[in-house]
Amino acid sequence: MMPDPTLYRMVAQAHHEDLLHQAEQRQLLARLPRPHRSMSRRAVGQLGTLLLKLGTWLKQFEQPHPALQDHV
Repeated sequence: MMPDPTLYRMVAQAHHEDLLHQAEQRQLLARLPRPHRSMSRRAVGQLGTLLLKLGTWLKQFEQPHPALQDHV
């Protein structure tokens, strides 16, 4: 029995369209801007600085105020 040439062409066309779609998707992904590592490092550094300032500010409330100790 011989394979149906029409079915073969349909399968080949579907495969070809799938390959074109995949290539288009890769091109779109390649065009997307990528975040810079330095930007994320800078953000982490700023967050660390903010946390240190917050910790220092909170630490002030743990220590008794010198003026209050004189009256006790």
